[in-house]
Amino acid sequence: MKKVLVLEGSPRERGNTALVTDWVLEGLGKRGVSVERVRVPKLDINGCQACSTCVSTKGGAGCAQDDDMTELYDRIIDCELLLFTSPIFCWGVTGQLKLVTDRLFALMTGENMLKGKPIALVLTGGGSIFAGADLAARMYRDIAHFIGMEYLGEHIVAPCPGRQAMNRRPSYREEAKRFGKELRQRLKT
Repeated sequence: MKKVLVLEGSPRERGNTALVTDWVLEGLGKRGVSVERVRVPKLDINGCQACSTCVSTKGGAGCAQDDDMTELYDRIIDCELLLFTSPIFCWGVTGQLKLVTDRLFALMTGENMLKGKPIALVLTGGGSIFAGADLAARMYRDIAHFIGMEYLGEHIVAPCPGRQAMNRRPSYREEAKRFGKELRQRLKT
């Protein structure tokens, strides 16, 4: 059973990003896959304090902070696919998801616990792909390369017309499902 951890960055529980994520997971399928969705905005996560406690820690995160990220570290280490999802806010992912992304530093210092871990990205944006989705995707590609993670790609819906319009046009669902199927193939389930 392959464990998929979805880190949902949208503060809107049933927003556009959640709908597109539903479709990607539909394409990924359920056979041989266990999916856990974590609503990041509901968690109490602080920003990285740059204290460097994690730099000298081996075999775990070693982060000095005691917040909800502590439990999330174990889930991130245990999963076989880490899927980040977010709407684009001000040319990037939501602030809540960026806090998690910054705190991944604790898993790559001391002993790199993220090396080889597959990651992927689902983004929605109200503007064109060049209104921030391209920058967010680039950030995650660069982070994956730096850490040594396996970047499996991104599915971007931009401009995103909203839930009703996406539901009326089957191509949105089919493209998202296709991305999910591609992720499944890359996971070798």
